[in-house]
Amino acid sequence: MSPVTIVHDTVQVSRSIRIPVDKAWAAYQDTARRAEWAVPAGEQMVYSRDQLTRGGLTEYRCGTPGELKYHVRGEYLVVEPESLMVYTETVTAGDELLSSSLVTWEFRENLDGALVSITNQVTSFVGQEMIDGTRNGHSIALNQLATLLEN
Repeated sequence: MSPVTIVHDTVQVSRSIRIPVDKAWAAYQDTARRAEWAVPAGEQMVYSRDQLTRGGLTEYRCGTPGELKYHVRGEYLVVEPESLMVYTETVTAGDELLSSSLVTWEFRENLDGALVSITNQVTSFVGQEMIDGTRNGHSIALNQLATLLEN
């Protein structure tokens, strides 16, 4: 067994979207739509469950289509519709633990419409690459959400 390389970080990304907050929230709440905008181009996300309620569980696989080697499990701790959600998230690949996080999404009105912010307090068990991937993934998701909703 190789040694664990633990790295901690707080990833924060935000994006103004020129639509009302309720539309941004609805795009997150709709699991099928989220599976489209929340992953980078050329990747896939398939949910086996997503109970967007306090104490609800979420579980999906993601990665290269046909392979989906990453397994993500989480629990929603706080859900305030059109405002806030906080959930835990653990990412594995096979039997290997990759990361564990506390993730907060905030939805606020601003001058342009909605400000969507993600704060992810992440611990990687496989080094800095997982932290960098988390930051990149959240940035891509918010950019794709804006593109989807503004067009």
